[in-house]
Amino acid sequence: MILLIFALVGGVAAVVENLRRGTKPTLEGLVCIRALWLPIVGFLLHGLISWAPAFALRFAGPLMSAYYFCILLFLFLNRWEKIPMLFMALGSLCNFSVIAANGFRMPISPLALTVYPGMTPEAVYAEKVNYFVAVNGANLYPLGDIIPVPLGRLGGFASVGDLLLGVGLMLFLWKVLAPPRREQPNSAEAGQ
Repeated sequence: MILLIFALVGGVAAVVENLRRGTKPTLEGLVCIRALWLPIVGFLLHGLISWAPAFALRFAGPLMSAYYFCILLFLFLNRWEKIPMLFMALGSLCNFSVIAANGFRMPISPLALTVYPGMTPEAVYAEKVNYFVAVNGANLYPLGDIIPVPLGRLGGFASVGDLLLGVGLMLFLWKVLAPPRREQPNSAEAGQ
């Protein structure tokens, strides 16, 4: 959900930028996006974790590897947006590293869990089979979901990778939805 918040901020920033310039939103930036189907396929693969948890647990390694492959390939194909793609690639690599190092499950900080009264390790596992509360530690623990995001139903836990992904997504949406204006030659210069 934290990525949704960053996406909304990027979209709002683009609207504000277009209003500031006095330009209308355009689809010009969207046309430049290459292989948009890759993150869609990736998110469908990731969705299997919620839709078919038994299957997802059985094939967690290949499923998560395929998901991150789709995301990283999309980022590589759209590397023309250097800074946003760098942030998103670093975030994806951080998340994949911690997940792969922990049996393809994301560790959650027990301290972050205290932000949500009544939330227990059992409740986390029942709701999200690809997560676990790291009461006994975890591999690459600082890259896990250790940052509480207390925003009610929009909140949850975030990792350093999620924050990097979010910043990259926000910048990408802002640049795509409010591309730099091209200078139009004025009519006097065009006639010469």
